[in-house]
Formats: sequence, C-alpha cells, structure tokens
Amino acid sequence: MSGLLDGKIAIVTGGSKGIGYSIAERFLKEGAKVIICSRSKAELSTAASKLGCDFHQLDVSDSSGVKSMSEWFSKEHGKLDILVNNAGLIRPGRITKTTEEDWDLQINVNLKGPYLMSNNFLPHMNTGGAILNISSTVGLRAMKGAAAYCASKGGVVNLTRAMALDLAGKIRVNCICPAVVDTPMVDERVQAGSVSREVLDNVQPIGRMGKPEEIAAMALHLCGPEAEWTTGSIITVDGGQTAA
Repeated sequence: MSGLLDGKIAIVTGGSKGIGYSIAERFLKEGAKVIICSRSKAELSTAASKLGCDFHQLDVSDSSGVKSMSEWFSKEHGKLDILVNNAGLIRPGRITKTTEEDWDLQINVNLKGPYLMSNNFLPHMNTGGAILNISSTVGLRAMKGAAAYCASKGGVVNLTRAMALDLAGKIRVNCICPAVVDTPMVDERVQAGSVSREVLDNVQPIGRMGKPEEIAAMALHLCGPEAEWTTGSIITVDGGQTAA
C-alpha cells in the first residue's frame, strides 16, 4: 500500500462487519490509526482483534453514549482526522405496514446517528479533515417495501450537502451511495427468505452485488489527500444501478 493515511486517526462506525470492516481494514493498511464502533461488544472485540485496532462499544443513536465516546476520544487520542458514519440497519416495510417503532429505529440509527457523531466529534477534528457518510442508492431513488429506510438514507444525502456547505474550507464532507453489497445484512435477508441472492445480483446491470472492499476503495479516495477539492459530493458505487 502507499501510506496515503500515514499519521491519520479515523473513527468508523458500524466497523465490526461488512462495509465498515472493509473501510477500517483499508485505512489501517494505508497507515491510519483506526477506532471501530458497534453496538455488539462481542463482534467488536473479534473484529478489532483481527484488524489489530482499537474499538469502542457504541449505539450511534444514543446521544449520551456518543457524547461519552467523544470525551473518551479527546482524552485518549486528542484530535481526529477522519470520521466515517457507516452504521446502519434496515427493517423492510411498506408505508402501510411500517410501525412507528421500526420508523424511529431506522431514522435514529441511519440519520440521527451521523448527525450525533458529526455534531459531537467536529470539535475534536483537525482542519483539513474529512467526514464520509454512507447512504445508499435508495437515498437517491426509492424502492417498494422500505419506506423508512428510503427516508433515512435520503436524509443522509441531503445532510451531507448541508454539512459540506457549513464546513467548507475546514472539513470536507462527502457521501457514498452503494447499491446492493454482499454483506452480513444481505445474508440476513436471504436467510429470512425475503429475497434470493440471484435477485440481488441482478439488481445491478453489471450482474452481481458489490464487494465491501470496492466501497472501501472509494472511501479511501474521498477521505485521502487525492480528494482535497472534493466536498458535498454524492458518489454512487452501484454496478450501474442508478444509470438504468
């Protein structure tokens, strides 16, 4: 690797598996010091051991927990260079079937989480740092049966733009919108019988799901020194899905 992130400190939420794990892994290979976060202490401990990085148990929708972590980070690590707001979840449901509980859960984790993390950690960020929000192609174009998820991810897209304007010249803020990526979240949907892997492969014109490391490659570019003039950008990494 080329050491693009030598000397940088990064936080990756939802970093114990899937896209977050791959981003943390790539950042570490490029020389960054990485702290991964997740709600599951067991998954975090296992992932951190494999990666060789620090971890902090956290529910990004819990304002007191996020505040506590920011205080811990300031004491233990000082200044932050990169924040990746990746933590997210989905509870499928049409608008007529979505419960208030499912709505609140997805809005709180997927949209409130990036707000809380950014709001609490910005005071600790070095000028010239980067925030990367992970949304979804359904933040740009909707799909049936996922009303709350689409709403939350659409919010992340416009939150990214607003933050980029608020922080222009100080912190760069960008967003990746992946299509279907082969992660444990996909495995859960397949095992539940709600969809087949063949269907998920064919959602993308390329004919397959994305790989977490392909999202990590774009994350590295957007958070690294080669994208110093890029802010407020919403980047699709989607096998051609949004072109169709």
